[in-house]
Amino acid sequence: MILLLALACVSEDVAGTGALDLSISGGEALRSGFPYVEGGAELAFVDGWEVHFDRYLISISEVALTDPADGAWAGGWEGARVVDLARAVGAEEPIATLEDLPALRLDLGFTLSPVSASSEGDSPLPADLAMMETEGWTHWIGGTATRGEERVDFSLGLSLPTAYTRCVNGKDFTEGIAVASHTTTGATLYAHAVHLFWDTLAAGDEDLRFDPWAAVAGEDGVVTADDLADQDLTDLRDADGDPLLDPSGARISYDDGGLLGPGQYDLLSFVRYGLRQSAHLNGVGYCRAAALE
Repeated sequence: MILLLALACVSEDVAGTGALDLSISGGEALRSGFPYVEGGAELAFVDGWEVHFDRYLISISEVALTDPADGAWAGGWEGARVVDLARAVGAEEPIATLEDLPALRLDLGFTLSPVSASSEGDSPLPADLAMMETEGWTHWIGGTATRGEERVDFSLGLSLPTAYTRCVNGKDFTEGIAVASHTTTGATLYAHAVHLFWDTLAAGDEDLRFDPWAAVAGEDGVVTADDLADQDLTDLRDADGDPLLDPSGARISYDDGGLLGPGQYDLLSFVRYGLRQSAHLNGVGYCRAAALE
């Protein structure tokens, strides 16, 4: 049962009330894997790898809707829900339905927090939920990369507690959600898996790469978060310890755009930052992300 909570604390001078159906999706690209073709555009790894996910778990909590004029609380959801976007049956998985909301354009925010005993979820395996609670993870992402006869698995358990606020609506690129009177408005949070593998933190000029991941796979052939921390972005190396080169023979480099702090210039820090920026509203609507650790 999805917990519902809505409290009207905003001005009474509104044109009635409405409801908001909030769901989450990873899109067809996450469910089907890469390369992925949509509308004539292809999302593919420049180094020839194919990637498929067998789990993509995210822990969501504390959805808040506020009046953009004064920040007054308009409604929210105080639950905690874990979704596995790789196992979800449909294109979207429901988070909550918020009722009795003022029919206004409202700011939307939400939180990613570690799994706890109160977290619910229909798509995750019970053992996965238990593991995430034990480890204090907000994300658990796993899958397989192949290139010809090569195979590398990856399993990343990460704790990235994050508050997202003032989300831009990817449908019309205005801020927030316009709640319609006497009806239910739909909205979808998107987790974009491509952020995991970008080689730049500036969207628009990025390539997808897996060679730097494959180079640090453990003896069991699995890449973990600890393995990614061993890949120095100032001196990328292949599995033999030689400089990591692209097909032209040039050294591969990553661009953090000056966003990573001192002592964070390793592949794990890069992936953590990119993953924090991967949550969007209604497609590519950007949300302001603030770390809670």
